[in-house]
Order: sequence, then C-alpha cells, then structure tokens
Amino acid sequence: MSSTPMSAAGEQRGYFVHLEPAEMASFVKRDYEILASRFEMHRHFYQGTLHALADRAATYLGTIRSDFTFSWFAYLQAYWAVRYSQRLEKKSVVVLGGFDVCRDEDPQLADRLESVRFILRNADGLFAVSERVRQQALEIVPSAQISLIYQGFDAEKYSIGRKDRIVTTIGYVRQGNLERKGLKVFVDAAARLPKLKFFLVGKWLDDSVEYLRSIASSNVTFTGFLSEVDLLNLLRRTSVYVQASMHEGFGCSLAEAMLCGCVPVVSDRGAIPEVVGDTGTYIDPRNAESVAEGVDEAMTRVATGSLARNRIATLFPLERRRRLLLGAVEKVLE
Repeated sequence: MSSTPMSAAGEQRGYFVHLEPAEMASFVKRDYEILASRFEMHRHFYQGTLHALADRAATYLGTIRSDFTFSWFAYLQAYWAVRYSQRLEKKSVVVLGGFDVCRDEDPQLADRLESVRFILRNADGLFAVSERVRQQALEIVPSAQISLIYQGFDAEKYSIGRKDRIVTTIGYVRQGNLERKGLKVFVDAAARLPKLKFFLVGKWLDDSVEYLRSIASSNVTFTGFLSEVDLLNLLRRTSVYVQASMHEGFGCSLAEAMLCGCVPVVSDRGAIPEVVGDTGTYIDPRNAESVAEGVDEAMTRVATGSLARNRIATLFPLERRRRLLLGAVEKVLE
C-alpha cells in the first residue's frame, strides 16, 4: 500500500479537479471552501485542450501528492482523477451534478457512457446534488453506491428587499443555453408583458447575446456578468424569477433568488420540483405564452416570495451540506 502524504501540520491533502469557469462556479467554490476548512486542498482547472495531455499530467501529479481527489461532475476530468486514484491506491470522490449523468436530458451521454460507468463503478465516494440526479445515475449503474447531499445556502447572506416589477433569469449566455436554460423563451415572453422589466443576467460566452438582442423587446436588459453584490441587489428588487430550463441538476441560482423572496416561475424538469415544491408557478419551457402567463400570475402574489425563502432556508441550509460533505469524505478516507 502507498504511504499517506501529510502536510507539515498533519492535515490530509485533497486534489480538487473542476471544469469551467476557471474561477469556479459559486456552488463548486462553496464545496472547495468547505473542504479547505478541514483538509489541505489544491485544485486544477481541467480545460481538455490538446487531448487533455497537460490536464492528465497535472491530475496524475496532483493525485500522487494527495490523499484523495475530489471532482465536480462526472466528465472526463473525473474519469482521469478516479483512474489515477485507483492506480496510485488513493481515494476518489465525485459529485454528480446533473447533466453529466442524466441521459434523458443529454442526448450525447451515449458517447461517453463508458467513462461515466467507470466513474460510477470505481469512485470511492459518489454524491448526488438531488434525488433526480441520483436516480438517473442509478439507471446507468444500478449497483452504484450514491449518497444524496443537497446543495446548501447561507440564508443570512440573502434578504428580501423592496420589490419592483422586475423579472429576472440567470444563465451563461451561449448557444447551448438558448433552449436548455430557457434564455430564448424568456426573451420571447418579455414581449408579451411590456409593462414589466426583464433582466437576463449571465456572462456572454459567444455571440448568442447578439441574436437575443435582435429578437428582444425594449423591456429586456442584458446585464452580462454581475458581481455578487450587484446580483444580490438585483434579486432583492426582483419580484419574479424565471427558470424555464429543459433540465436542472439542482438550480442554485433559482434557490438564491428564492432566498431573496422572488416568486419562482419554473419548468417541472430535472430537480426543479425538489427545489421549488408548491411555492412557485409551473410553466411549459418550450412555450413563451405559457412563460408569460406564469409571470403574470406570479406578479399577483409577490408577497408569497417569503414562502419561497423559507423553503430554501429550511430544507437546504449550508451547514447541513458542510456537515454531510465533510463526514462523507472522512468516511471515504477511513
């Protein structure tokens, strides 16, 4: 058996492998910070360029120097982390985030089923962010041992402000998200409700924003990336939050909007019903008229946003994820 590398302070070391963006998505960063509170953590941003040769080398070296690898999403970066961990007699942990294992939502999953099956069969720890994701992964490998650890949020960080007639959605603006995240149908719905202000928040990753602008009515604002402070200020003023996604593994932006008292107008796809429950209005994510009707109805009950906030604060506290995540990783390391 390999010896256990320890830091000078005696802490066990973890190697955290993640995908874009380089600065880490907020929910990925949260897990990194949770792990860093207990372990000596180092991370690698897996880009996959040039046949991922540089990424594979970095992952191999990082695994050698660590006690365990921790990967967010069961894509190729997790495959190599699990494979190298197994070869080097280290432990591996993978978070299943949604699209990575949900064959109903990703028609290209068949092309990478072999690597996903390897991850599900060989990782020492598998954590799903929703029951929907867990069940989808079990359809691929029924014998996989997968723990459900919901996303977690610090409710004190969010508050309900003075609400305006504002409707918001959040998502990276790129071609693949026009339908998948409901960005196009959100813009189309805005034209049907000219007295409301619609805000589409998210970094522009290709020229899709130009297409959306070409079809948008004058009541739509494309903010691009917003700082955390600016985003929270907008959500506190937002009355209705729209998540017209074709799939969500959980829906962190949705949960954060609910914590700011936004009434959710959502599809029933993926794990969204687990997050929203009976606090929102459900719509057809393929139909702009349905989205507009849902927004119009939600605007009549802005005061019920407090129910949405209470649901997230009660069911998905950050401290619960912290406790379960650290406990599960420590169990893997025993």
